[in-house]
Amino acid sequence: MFRTLTYLSLPPAVLFALTACNPEPPPPTQGVGYRTGLEDGEPNSSERGTVKISEVMWSGSVDENGNWDPSDVFVELRNESARPLNLTGWQLLVTGAKVQTWVLPQMEGKLPVGDHLFIAAKSSGCFPEPDLIIEEMAFAYGDALQITLRDADDRLVEPIGSEDSPPFAGGYDGVMSRSMERLELMFGGEGGFPHSWHYYTDAEVDVPNNDRVAERCRANTFASPGRPNSPDYSGAFATGSFE
Repeated sequence: MFRTLTYLSLPPAVLFALTACNPEPPPPTQGVGYRTGLEDGEPNSSERGTVKISEVMWSGSVDENGNWDPSDVFVELRNESARPLNLTGWQLLVTGAKVQTWVLPQMEGKLPVGDHLFIAAKSSGCFPEPDLIIEEMAFAYGDALQITLRDADDRLVEPIGSEDSPPFAGGYDGVMSRSMERLELMFGGEGGFPHSWHYYTDAEVDVPNNDRVAERCRANTFASPGRPNSPDYSGAFATGSFE
């Protein structure tokens, strides 16, 4: 036996009413806490390796009278990403002999591509014009030191140093204090390797890079806060090849 199927023909008004009851679903929302990095005034998320810890003055400063101040320290970051970044709320995690987390304070605007962000413990010492101040910044002198940079969404950006080894470079010798500078490598140069770092050198350069060190301290405090690093002891600014 065959059954006859009957198709109903509905008037247009009824079809419109049925369609209106089932609108297009909205686009899916992003995950909790996710930022695209394009919102005005918002901190930016980033990816591993896009921002480098490029210099650390962990050994303090020395003024023209030979006074050593181990609390006068700084960390410098360099934006190596493809876009400007607002680093508000990013974290510096210190592990090793000392365990502490520092959160970067509110940053006005964004750090341009290729520029440096100079973060000091104070502005009253040998580094008078930092971009940001974290008053609790301090290091255990000469002991094991690792610094890990994380973005505002707690993503790992870069670790440097080692929890089991003293700082790879820099120090105070009783007369002068030198920072730990990153080699200006074209390729590689991971921050967890000792050969990626060197002492600040006072080699002659075309453009002075110690102008953000107070003039009264430049004879005894060797660092380049907020500026490109000095050449390594071979005189080279970059190494590597395209082969």
